[in-house]
Amino acid sequence: MEKFLILFEEAIKAQADVVGRETACEQAKSAGLGISPSGSIVSCTGNPMVVLLKLIKSFTRDGNMAALAACEPLIVKLTEWQAEQEKVSA
Repeated sequence: MEKFLILFEEAIKAQADVVGRETACEQAKSAGLGISPSGSIVSCTGNPMVVLLKLIKSFTRDGNMAALAACEPLIVKLTEWQAEQEKVSA
């Protein structure tokens, strides 16, 4: 879980550079993350993979390509997770 929280923080910081800190934090909260006033993640509601998908969806909702770039670490993690799941299932 800690790896996800670090990943989420990095993506939120990148998104904040694109849309501003307040908007990025609101998007993160809507995806299920608890954010402290300093911008650190304090909680993750539910399955981190579901939160990850919600965060990607929230960041890219308006089709902003710069926001998509902020999601790159999230997308990489998602594909790595999928590959790990396929190895376990095989």
